[in-house]
Amino acid sequence: MKHRVCLVGRPSGWAKEAGAEFQKRIGRYAQIECVHLREEAKVEDELINQCERGWWSICLDPQGKSHTTEEWKNEWEKLERAGHTRLVWMIGGANGFSKGFRARCHAVRAMGPQTLSHDLALVVLLEQIYRLESWRAGHPYHRA
Repeated sequence: MKHRVCLVGRPSGWAKEAGAEFQKRIGRYAQIECVHLREEAKVEDELINQCERGWWSICLDPQGKSHTTEEWKNEWEKLERAGHTRLVWMIGGANGFSKGFRARCHAVRAMGPQTLSHDLALVVLLEQIYRLESWRAGHPYHRA
């Protein structure tokens, strides 16, 4: 799989360090890139522009469906079998995403029922990408 994580804002401090570490780890199993966008009026249009042809767009939003790690893995495998091997993950700004934006995405998912800061949401997402890609590769990290 190839992953592109698009985040409104730029992490700093601990989140920047943790994000860099998980990106390095993910790189052993899959391609990963993070794109940081400024919070501005047309940020949703910029996010959609990150969804090049052939990319499967996943909007992370509290109104989305939550999955267990195993459900994420099963969904990824279904996407892969359907030929969707490039995923764009989108984390919005302080105001979240509009209903219209969510409707333009292929999927809307939640990291869980709690509200997370954008920095924490990024680190949790990257950890889950690493967990799933290493699991799919047979690495024991998932069972740790």
